[in-house]
Amino acid sequence: MGGRDSWIKSIPAFGIGLGVGAALGILFAPRSGRDTRDLVVESAKGSLDGAIVAGEALKERAQDSMDQVKGQVKRATEVGERAYREAKSSAS
Repeated sequence: MGGRDSWIKSIPAFGIGLGVGAALGILFAPRSGRDTRDLVVESAKGSLDGAIVAGEALKERAQDSMDQVKGQVKRATEVGERAYREAKSSAS
């Protein structure tokens, strides 16, 4: 439990560092608030567009995989049916 205690003790230091970093970022920001907001929005839109494209690619790969599995199941079913018919006819 010693690891947990040291982690809990580091939370205030992290909070102080976060506050100091945010304050310095605001003080020395090279852009105005509006420009910064616009940049953040554009960046978020770009990330969202990238996520959508990645999602579409993942969807296509998943569909291709499903089509391959369906084909394998269909072939396996045909082989099984053929083996069943052959076994049934040889038993007669």
